Amino acid sequence: MLGRESGFFCAILLKVRKIFLKKRVYLLAGLGIILIGADLRLPITILPPILPQLHSILGVPTSVSGWLTTIPILMFALVSPAIGKWGVRAGNPQVLFYSLLLLTVGVAIRVITNPILLFVGMILIGIGLSGGNVLLPSIIQEYFPKQSALLTGIYPAMMTLFSGIGTATVVPILKTTNFSTTMIIFATVTVLTLVVWGSAFRQLPQTDHELESEEEAKGDFSVKNYRVTWLITLFFGIQSLLAYSLMTWMPNYWVDHGFTSTTAGVLSTFFQVFGIPMAFLTPTIAKRKPGTVGMVIFIAITVSIATFGLLFPVHSFFLNALWSGLSGMGTAAAFTLSIVFFQRKTASFELTAELSGTAQSVGYLLAAIGPIASGYLINIFHSWDLIFGIYFILAVSLGFLGFAIIFSKRIGEEQNNS
Repeated sequence: MLGRESGFFCAILLKVRKIFLKKRVYLLAGLGIILIGADLRLPITILPPILPQLHSILGVPTSVSGWLTTIPILMFALVSPAIGKWGVRAGNPQVLFYSLLLLTVGVAIRVITNPILLFVGMILIGIGLSGGNVLLPSIIQEYFPKQSALLTGIYPAMMTLFSGIGTATVVPILKTTNFSTTMIIFATVTVLTLVVWGSAFRQLPQTDHELESEEEAKGDFSVKNYRVTWLITLFFGIQSLLAYSLMTWMPNYWVDHGFTSTTAGVLSTFFQVFGIPMAFLTPTIAKRKPGTVGMVIFIAITVSIATFGLLFPVHSFFLNALWSGLSGMGTAAAFTLSIVFFQRKTASFELTAELSGTAQSVGYLLAAIGPIASGYLINIFHSWDLIFGIYFILAVSLGFLGFAIIFSKRIGEEQNNS
C-alpha cells in the first residue's frame, strides 16, 4: 500500500516538474523574443549619428559612409527568402540561433578599429538580423499562439524603443570613451540575446516537417502563386520605403526650412516616440476583422495627413512635431500590421516563414532604394513638394492595399481543407 502511495506521489511530482520546466522554457523563449526585438535595429541605428566622426576615427570617406546603413538593408533583401525556406526545413528556432551567432560575430568584428572590418561586420550584421526579421512572426505563431497578439506587439515596440535609445546615447558615449568601447557597450545587448535564445531554443519542442515535404512532393506549391502574397509584399515594401525615407529626409527638410539641426533632431524623436505605443497596440486592436479595417484606415489617414502637411512648410514647432508624430505612429502601425498579415494570411507557421521571407526581400529592397532615390530627386528638381507628393500618394495606396489584403483568402487554405 505504501509503495503504491509513494509511486503515486512520485508520478505527481514528475508531472509538476515537467510542467514547471515547460513553463520555464517558454518564459525563457518569450524573453529571448523580446531581446531579439530590442536588437533588431540597434546595431544599425547607432551608426548614422556618428558617421561624421567615422571619417576622423577610421578614415572612412564621407562619400561611402552612407553605405554602412544601406548594406544591412540590402542584406535583408538578398537573404530573406533563403532564410524563410531554411527555417521551414531545419526548424525556425535553430535557424534563428545561427542567425544570432552570425550577428554576434558581426558586432564583435566591428569592435576592431579598422574600416574594412567595419564593412565586413555590417554585412554579417545584415545577414544575422534577417533571421529575426523573417522568423520571429513564424516562431510566435508556432510556439505562442495564445500570446501572439501580445508578443507581436512587444517586439516591434522594443525594436523602436531601443533604436531610439541607441540614436540618443551613442554620441555622448563616443565622446566620453572611444569607438571600440562604444561598440562593445552596444554589443552587450546582442551577446545577452544570444545567450538567452541559446538556452531556450534547444528545449523547445521539435516540429514535424512531414507536411512540408508532402506539399513539396505534390509539385509547384509556393506562396508566390498567391495574389495575397504580392499584395502583402507591396504593403510591406511601401511602408518600409516610407519609414526609412521619412526618417532620413525629414531632418534635412526642417533644416532647409529654417530650423536648427538641434531642433530638427528633437522633431525627429517624435517619429520614434509616437511609434512605440502603436507598435505595441496594433496586434491587439487588429485581433478581429473590424479592428484590422480600423488600423488600415488609421495608417492611411495618419501618414497621408502628415505627408500632405509637409507639402506646406510652416515654421511652427508644434505643427512639425505633429507631422513627425503622425507619420511615426502610422509607419510603426503599418510595420506591425504587416507582421499580423504574415500570420493571419497563412494556414501554417511554415507558410508564415516563407511569406515573411518573400515579402521582406522585396520590401527591404524598396527601403534601401527609397532614401537614395529621394535624394537624387531632391538634387535634380530642388523641390521638397515632389518628394512629399510621392509619399502622400504612397500613403493613400497603403489603405487600398490593406483592404485588398483583408478580404483575400489565406495562403494554404485549400491544402488544409482537402
